Amino acid sequence: MTIGETTRARSGRVPGFDPSVHGFAFANRFVDVFLSVGAFEVTTAGRCGGMAYLALDHWTAGRPVPRWPASLWAPGRVPPDGHWLADDIRSRLFDSFRTATAAKFVTWSQSSDHATWISKGVTRWTLEDELPKVVAAVDAGRPVPLGLVVARSIGDIGENHQVLAYGYEKETSGRVTVLVYDNNSPDQEVRLTSEPGQPGWAASNGPRWRGFFVQAYSAKRPRALGSVAVEVGVRLRTGATLTLSHVWTGRSLHSHPAVYTHPGTSGQQQVTTFGGSDDNDWWIVAGPDGTPPNDGGHTLADGDVVRLRHVATGRNLHSHAGFPSPLTGQQEVTAFGTAGVGDANDDWRVQVDGGGPWLTGSRVRLVHVATSVALHSHHRSDPRLTSGQDEVTGFEGRDENDWWTTLGVR
Repeated sequence: MTIGETTRARSGRVPGFDPSVHGFAFANRFVDVFLSVGAFEVTTAGRCGGMAYLALDHWTAGRPVPRWPASLWAPGRVPPDGHWLADDIRSRLFDSFRTATAAKFVTWSQSSDHATWISKGVTRWTLEDELPKVVAAVDAGRPVPLGLVVARSIGDIGENHQVLAYGYEKETSGRVTVLVYDNNSPDQEVRLTSEPGQPGWAASNGPRWRGFFVQAYSAKRPRALGSVAVEVGVRLRTGATLTLSHVWTGRSLHSHPAVYTHPGTSGQQQVTTFGGSDDNDWWIVAGPDGTPPNDGGHTLADGDVVRLRHVATGRNLHSHAGFPSPLTGQQEVTAFGTAGVGDANDDWRVQVDGGGPWLTGSRVRLVHVATSVALHSHHRSDPRLTSGQDEVTGFEGRDENDWWTTLGVR
């Protein structure tokens, strides 16, 4: 027995699992239509199953969860559709509904809490059939996804929920608690507690659930993102090697030896955003033109001027007036120079959203010093003009497609 053995019969916890590390840092605020028949729609209260399954995918694979804060996608506070993270979460949501156990959302939502002549009811199903599965999984060191049921009719089935269980406490008094990562309450240890003689399970974050069941789960390898900057809030310095992620598409700032060949373009090295992950996504942060290429160690903040040197080719992120981008006709952005030596058109001013230091996880705009355009991307590509990757431009206006954040730092 452990401390508290006079009142606690048994407890367990998956070693090392922590919602503030292994769960997403933003709350589940997605909305999806799960079923539509004529004017009748069943909507999910977000993408809870997708967030639970994808978090478990990362845990199972030993890969860190991308810990970007909700403020990155203000005002929506979740990655938008079209961003790879939003799309991966949605994909795993529908995977969670394709399991055989998902049928219990339907049967349990139409069943009584208490035993009837046709079933023993949600209360006994949970305590007698499902709770032992949670205990066995936790004792084996495995978090498990749970379907939480609150609905009492098919019409309310979208009010049910999905979480990830990673611990339990069973007391001699009959009280039982299950510890869960609840994607509606990021970074918290949420406790589901059943008291003897009282219906349902009270959640420490507010709701009361009728019961829960363990969902079938098959691991899926999460996408490789290199060295993900899981720890947000770390101050960036010159000399850092990083990848930059476009906030609204999730694609990485990227370059490669191919050059622009479209009439009117400069013929310099292409810069795009890339939906995969490879060595062409890495850039070294340096001081402005005229400082040594390898000058490192200076902390960076809003208003500082930097260059970004492409690691694989040694050329600097660059722009120039008078050359249109190949797809939209905005100002062309290229990679230019040799071994980090270029010209003043390689200088970019950092604008940190809200001001202050440039931190991992911050939302930043990079403004070209010589022409005042903002580094910009959008869902426009062409296999002939941009190698099939999304175009990167310099944009004279200012909009949400100007925002970038760190994805990886090494």
